[in-house]
Amino acid sequence: MTEERKHAILLATVILTARRLQPLLEEDDKECKPNMGTEFWAEIAVKRAMERAAHILDLIDEKWPAP
Repeated sequence: MTEERKHAILLATVILTARRLQPLLEEDDKECKPNMGTEFWAEIAVKRAMERAAHILDLIDEKWPAP
């Protein structure tokens, strides 16, 4: 795997994760107390986002293969 591809996966992962975590973080801010489940769900969101980002890049590679 090239460094460019790793960076693309990382960027896509950050974007996908941020979208998933935003509602969780806003909910914690309203209650003004820590939520033990937030860390667990954050880890799950990051793992799923990484898988989704890698899958999206695989689909792109299938459609437009590198020369």
